[in-house]
Amino acid sequence: MIGLLAGVALPDDVSAPNLARQAPPAAKVSFDEAIRTGVDWLVKNQNPDGSWGKRTSGRMWEVGASVPGGHYAFEAATTAIAWMGLSDVSHQPEASRKAQARALQWLVRNVRVKRPRGGELYNTWSFGFGLQALAQALLKKAPGATEVELRATAAELVKAIGIYQTPDGGLGYYDFRTRTYRPSWSTSFTTATGLVALHLAERAGVDVPPKVVAKSRDHILRCRTPTGSYLYGSYMKYYPHAGINKPQGSSMRTQTCNLALRFTGAKITDKDLRRGLEDLLIRHHRFAIAGVRRPIPHESWYAVSGYFYLYGHMYAAMVLEQLPETDRKYFSKKLIEAVLKTRQPDGSYWDYPLYGYHKPYGTGFALMALARCTPPAAAVK
Repeated sequence: MIGLLAGVALPDDVSAPNLARQAPPAAKVSFDEAIRTGVDWLVKNQNPDGSWGKRTSGRMWEVGASVPGGHYAFEAATTAIAWMGLSDVSHQPEASRKAQARALQWLVRNVRVKRPRGGELYNTWSFGFGLQALAQALLKKAPGATEVELRATAAELVKAIGIYQTPDGGLGYYDFRTRTYRPSWSTSFTTATGLVALHLAERAGVDVPPKVVAKSRDHILRCRTPTGSYLYGSYMKYYPHAGINKPQGSSMRTQTCNLALRFTGAKITDKDLRRGLEDLLIRHHRFAIAGVRRPIPHESWYAVSGYFYLYGHMYAAMVLEQLPETDRKYFSKKLIEAVLKTRQPDGSYWDYPLYGYHKPYGTGFALMALARCTPPAAAVK
């Protein structure tokens, strides 16, 4: 083993590619065009039943997913994200409004996904993003589903999050240890995704058990480090200096954890939010983008995975909404540039190859992020 490693150039700060300064040709579009073409791509690529995403793949490497249960989960989460992307932006052509209505009707019927198998819990992503979408639909009185349908489905998802909450208060997407009814493995960012959704559901008038919220918040607080980063999960408390737990490896997860804690009353100051954004968009951005489109999870510097990229930047945009206008203007420029680096010539966005789900979820995340940014001066009418 030592002989094999001797000839390998291991990643370090010096050898990491500085892609933060590079932008592909597809990124060089106006702010308005970036949104318009993203909307057009989602509308054009919606499935006939109102969902988004496909279960097929032409690649040699894919994340393992049970058939069909794992794909039901990916499809539900992807559809929720795509719906939110279309709903969030100001560009609302008739075709997009019709697509949103079809998607919302699909969600209330399909988003409560069952657990595929003992060790695989991708449905927790369906619960988190699905609940966030339904809460948003309730607050907006969005067409496509009745208020009764939305509230009933949201209540099912709140209950499901409580069922899948681990003894330490977290949520996870795998459980290879016990495979029990109540899972035993969790991560900080999955927990935070669920907690953000629970907070928004509560704002929409959905009953949320205070105990579930409190346990989730405490779990995330235990994962927080003195540097402002977050452990991948509380199970890594004895390895706080592992690369994935340092600010370089945590920057894309830091945003959702900060937001979840801020929403639920923990002491997360504006200074904390700024530090998290600076880690992602300035100090360690090159490590965030170095993982983009690498097919093997955690193979990049600081164990970064490409699927964190647009997820992290979407939540960074939600963090912006918590800051003063001067901060929003400053960080928006950098956030827009970061998102546009994942734009494709066809108008879609993606950061990680995942069967046929990566472009729909990536474009949804991108639109959600762009919708919350202060437009560049040239785009302001």
